[in-house]
Amino acid sequence: MTDTDMTARRREALASYAILDTEAEAEFDEIVEAASAACGMPVSLISLLDVDRQWFKAETGFGSRETPLSSSICALTAGQRDVFVIPDTTEDPRTADNPLVTGAPHVRFYAGVPLETADGVALGALCVLDTKPNALNASQTLILRTLARQAITTLELRRALKGRRESDRRNEAILESAIDYGIISMDLTGHVTTWNAGAEQILGWTEAEMLGQHANVFFTQKDERDQIAEREMGSALLHGRGSDERWHRRKDGSLFWASGEMMPLLDERGTPEGFLKILRDRTEQRNAAAKQQADAEFMRSVLSSSADCIKVLDLDGGLTFMNEGGLRVMELSDFNLVQGCPWPDFWQGQGHTDAHAALDAARAGGVGHFQGPANTYIGTPRWWDVQVTPILGPNGQPQKLLSVSRDITGQKAIESQLTISEERWRGLFTGMQEGFLSAELIRGTAGRAVDFRLLEVNPAFARLTGLPVDSAGRTIRELIPNIAQSLIDTYARVIETGQPETFEIHVPELRRTFEVRARKQGEQQFAALFLEISERKRTEARRAAMIELGDCLRDVGDKEEISRIAAEILGRTLGLSHAGYGQVDPEAETILVAHEWTGAGLTSIAGLHRFRTYGTYIDDLKAGRNVVIEDLGSDARTAADAEAFAAIHARALINLPVMEHGRFVALFYGVRAEPGVWAPEDIAFVRHVADRTRSTVARVEAEEQQRILNLELSHRLKNTLTLVQSIASQTLRNAENLREARDALAARLVSLGKSHDILLTGRSDSAPITALIDGTLSLHQDGETRFRTCGPELPLGPSAALALGLILHELATNASKYGALTCPAGYVSLEWSIHGQGAEAMFQMVWSEHGGPPVTPPSRSGFGSRLIQRGLAGGTVDTRYPTEGVVCTLTSSLASLSAGM
Repeated sequence: MTDTDMTARRREALASYAILDTEAEAEFDEIVEAASAACGMPVSLISLLDVDRQWFKAETGFGSRETPLSSSICALTAGQRDVFVIPDTTEDPRTADNPLVTGAPHVRFYAGVPLETADGVALGALCVLDTKPNALNASQTLILRTLARQAITTLELRRALKGRRESDRRNEAILESAIDYGIISMDLTGHVTTWNAGAEQILGWTEAEMLGQHANVFFTQKDERDQIAEREMGSALLHGRGSDERWHRRKDGSLFWASGEMMPLLDERGTPEGFLKILRDRTEQRNAAAKQQADAEFMRSVLSSSADCIKVLDLDGGLTFMNEGGLRVMELSDFNLVQGCPWPDFWQGQGHTDAHAALDAARAGGVGHFQGPANTYIGTPRWWDVQVTPILGPNGQPQKLLSVSRDITGQKAIESQLTISEERWRGLFTGMQEGFLSAELIRGTAGRAVDFRLLEVNPAFARLTGLPVDSAGRTIRELIPNIAQSLIDTYARVIETGQPETFEIHVPELRRTFEVRARKQGEQQFAALFLEISERKRTEARRAAMIELGDCLRDVGDKEEISRIAAEILGRTLGLSHAGYGQVDPEAETILVAHEWTGAGLTSIAGLHRFRTYGTYIDDLKAGRNVVIEDLGSDARTAADAEAFAAIHARALINLPVMEHGRFVALFYGVRAEPGVWAPEDIAFVRHVADRTRSTVARVEAEEQQRILNLELSHRLKNTLTLVQSIASQTLRNAENLREARDALAARLVSLGKSHDILLTGRSDSAPITALIDGTLSLHQDGETRFRTCGPELPLGPSAALALGLILHELATNASKYGALTCPAGYVSLEWSIHGQGAEAMFQMVWSEHGGPPVTPPSRSGFGSRLIQRGLAGGTVDTRYPTEGVVCTLTSSLASLSAGM
């Protein structure tokens, strides 16, 4: 199929959905919000591809409803069959030059799923975006794919619902009497010519009141401003009818919701001579529809909240529906994965035959019931209580079947503990992954609980806690002398109250956290189940640390304090020996750590370090690759420097480079005193801390640079105003008339402006001398040989540039009025040179005129002459008047010319 054919099919499909340029709808907004939250991305879009644009039915974090099709990345997704991911848009040739990548919003990561109809037409895409390179894990990919299917399903339901509403409206219009319709005829200008009783009943005006009135009378003020009536008439003329459904206005000012049709009235020759408007009050139906939608949403939320798996089966036992709560309890992400599957086959696959009997009972109009164990969709074992009942049709016979499966795993676990044999219990006891113990309390004086004796422990408990497997018969204080009394008191409380308790225990030596579920087992006995929740607690700690980091860095303006705070939070959260952030000199291969976080009792390693003192991985960091080493003593990159690492209590490290414009500029590091695995979650946490720290540092640097620029601008402005004031004052004081003063002042200000232009077009703090000379003398250049310049290029400071520009302007002006430039063959030679080295270097410039009239010394000295004689700061001026032409020599130290740079 050609691109043209696909575009035509897409336009036809979009038109059938009538979705383009519609208002926001909660169902679609929820999808993009869910996609953004699940994938951890700031931006999510439902993009539909129109002829020359991509229009967003829903968006979060983007801030716009459409963009040109030429910049659409979703257009690439539309050509795919599944999830389409671009980890870094700047490195993909298909997107590197895209304006959404090169400009706002600076998209760096893209992942999308095509929104494909049942006919195979890709309408657009559901996508997530990020402003930094990123990736999707398997769960996020599955969620994104599922949400894309949900978006298509919502489109289909929307179209079906709209069609159903339209059909109901037309059917009701046919069945109801004409008195319920307002039938109004109008001339071609929209003024009323007839007004039936239905219109009088609905709108309140009599026909006599309305004859000759414009139809805008019963439209709202907003619709009147928007010329809705005229648009409907135009649509009727163009298409044969114009339909609307909107608020209208009654005579008493009240509003009602009406559906209407406008059709042209044709004469016998088929020429339009007016319009017919048919209006129906649909306020009650609209309110009812809103209530019905609310009721449906309520039922959906009820089904979604239910912890039971509620399914609808056809009479053959095929799955046709499953509630959202059922999807959760069955651990199923998408009902489409099992839709139509034979429900009894699922139970047969689990080794049960009761499902067919329950199905037969429901088909016969009765109730089928059984209990049995079965795994969820992803393999989690559960116990279920299943009931199957008929859904009766209009004839009283079963039309479909309702199956409700309730998770009774907890109940069956308790029953199992009470009823299974000792042998089965022992197998479970020894094979379970959770730690288990039973014990009896030992009381001291006054009945106070002081210890407990272990009666049984399973292998999992011994493995998790590090206690011996043969701990039965020994007391806990014998095994753990420093055990907290509060823990023994907790077990005593369980026995005294008979109420089970759930609490947490953290064992720092093991770096493990357990959730303990304790219950009374006998007169002075209790049992406890130990579930390791270490990873969950670490996740919570990382999440809390990121919140703390954001709160702490929000108002910090000192870069060293920023790095200190980040290092402390990182080290404390991950239990490190050292953590810090440092500025990097990639050429010197050094890192400067201003402040770092150090574990208790350890010496700080803040200061300047060379990377190659600690291994051979600097090239990886320069290339932007993370360096993660689990054992510094055995890794090939660091084994040779193991002693250097041991000196700073380092056995495992993580180095995350911070890159700017492809250059290695900073490093975030973490060090552990013992070797061990760096979990992916820990690496991601370090990256998040590093990114947040660098962005905060960048903010502070930008604020500092802005402050410096503001101070420089203020300084430059004050100097310029002072110079302008001096020029104006001296020019006016020495001018013989107003015109001469005006011309001289204008020329000098133009020269000053050109000097400023040259400063601004180069570096902000210097100007090249050749550019300054060319710009200043261009006003007096009327031939290629009028000025002959020669000298080395060198930068001038702001003050020297302005002074030299004004001196050259005055010399050139005098040459044009009295000297060499008054003659066609006259010219000026301008040469400059540098003599000496280092601090003793001197600058000399010689202005000499040739081919002009004979020169005589001036009889008086004006402002221009004094300006020339003032010369450059830290230098001298020698002006001579030989007969053949003026010679002016300017001398200054090279250091003075560069001042202010």
